[in-house]
Amino acid sequence: MINKRLKAGIKKIHKPEERLRFCLGTLVLLACCVILLIIGTFTQIKINFNIPDNGILSYLKFEYIPQIPIVLFIAALLGEFWGLLAILIYIILGLTPWYPVFALGGGLSYIFQYNFGYIFAFIFAVFFTTQQLKRGNSILNILLSVLYGVCIIHVIGIFYMTIIALLRHDSWNFISNVIYFQSFAKILYDIVFSFLAILIAKGSRKLLWILMN
Repeated sequence: MINKRLKAGIKKIHKPEERLRFCLGTLVLLACCVILLIIGTFTQIKINFNIPDNGILSYLKFEYIPQIPIVLFIAALLGEFWGLLAILIYIILGLTPWYPVFALGGGLSYIFQYNFGYIFAFIFAVFFTTQQLKRGNSILNILLSVLYGVCIIHVIGIFYMTIIALLRHDSWNFISNVIYFQSFAKILYDIVFSFLAILIAKGSRKLLWILMN
């Protein structure tokens, strides 16, 4: 009898589509994920590489904000419903005048900021990432979910940013520079760190099923 229950529990844990049930623990986890996303918004990783070479790669300065990997971590950890809810809470908080949780502040007027498109795209990234993750836990499937999530954020972000720049009558040189620093210079890092984030979330999710179910 114990072996049957154990096997049933393990089988349930490995279901990628299984939703976290509504309970106090889930609400606490939801709040922690929103706080983690806020922290990630204001966290900057700085790493300097000194390479013994006289060429252009002799010194590399690496600065990275891990916001997108955290978004995909939340998607893989909480699943579709709770992941979307966490992102919506973050966006709603940021659009209020009381909680400036976005990188450049907050308030309803933030929708006219260049980078709001990236934030808005978190919703679509979580949805498509979780849909892909439902298909299994293979490395290829996780990589596809990362590519979907990261590319969706950057495509929507670039499109939104271009529209705002055109409405402000900015020059194409300015637009291209902003797009480069907001997307092209970061997208590879987003893919690598998001892949690691989802792997960590997958392991954490199994542990959560044991503790919460």
